[in-house]
Amino acid sequence: MAKKQSPTFVLTQALKEHPLLFSVIEKELEICRVMYNAVLGNYLKLEKQMKREKQFKRLMRQYKGVQKKLEKNTKNKQLTGEKRVLQQAFKSLRDQYELNEYASHHWVKAIRKHFGNQVNSAVAQKVASRAWGAFEKKLFGQAKRVFFVRKGEFSSFEGKTNTTEWRFVDGFIVYKNVYTRLKTKKKDTYGNEVLRNIHQKTECSYSVASKGKTTVVKGTCHVKYVRIVKKTIRGKSRYFVNLVIAGYSPFKERKIGKGNVGLDIGTSTVAVSFLKKVALFNLAEPVKHLAREIRLLQRKIDRSKRSTNPSASAVWSIRH
Repeated sequence: MAKKQSPTFVLTQALKEHPLLFSVIEKELEICRVMYNAVLGNYLKLEKQMKREKQFKRLMRQYKGVQKKLEKNTKNKQLTGEKRVLQQAFKSLRDQYELNEYASHHWVKAIRKHFGNQVNSAVAQKVASRAWGAFEKKLFGQAKRVFFVRKGEFSSFEGKTNTTEWRFVDGFIVYKNVYTRLKTKKKDTYGNEVLRNIHQKTECSYSVASKGKTTVVKGTCHVKYVRIVKKTIRGKSRYFVNLVIAGYSPFKERKIGKGNVGLDIGTSTVAVSFLKKVALFNLAEPVKHLAREIRLLQRKIDRSKRSTNPSASAVWSIRH
């Protein structure tokens, strides 16, 4: 039976400076990158082997033939049945070559062991699932190709629960015996309210539809798992945490006025008018005006043309 999915939202917060923890993050990101590329490479190798099989080529010819006939007669039950049989045959062939998500979880164990089990098993499985998700799009024709991740470009990893390895505990991000606070701002009323709801375990309820019946399930606001994210901002590496939270996000307080507002949008300005005020704003205020620089550069290019090619400039002056 499938697990009932509770409503989920994400809160992003910056991490306070902690050199030791940040060095651990960098190391894990690099290991996760190697895992991702290794799993992806394994999938591509097995796919190449599968496509060499005579059985695959025969199934592909049959599938294309059935698909063409179905385009002309979409309601033909016999052709629909044949298509399902061929799809099942494709699935069996893919399973034979381990082209499924569960195989990636098996492969990643050996890679994780190679790195001394520095990365948690749940994090490694999530990385393997990401590699499968990228390859799956190529396998089923939703993408033309997949890309390996270059060194230093793997930007995030995540776990499965908030109980092991990377976790959120009372306003801290904890990894083994190392921890750091979140950079919470006093004016961030939304973020503070979410953290308060997590701390107080605020109750929430949601409806689940199953077999034609709708049942109301009660739960509490809690962190499902933690995602660590690295971003480069103004040339500097910064580290953030995405708290994946069960429950509903609180409403952001916005003061909305009353009355009609008139807008006159031009090519470079917008005029706003209402009962108490009239204002004119430039649409691209921070954009630097380069018209003069462009004009001077064009004159310079023209002078250079004339000096390097005097015969052409003489012809040009006679004609004009």
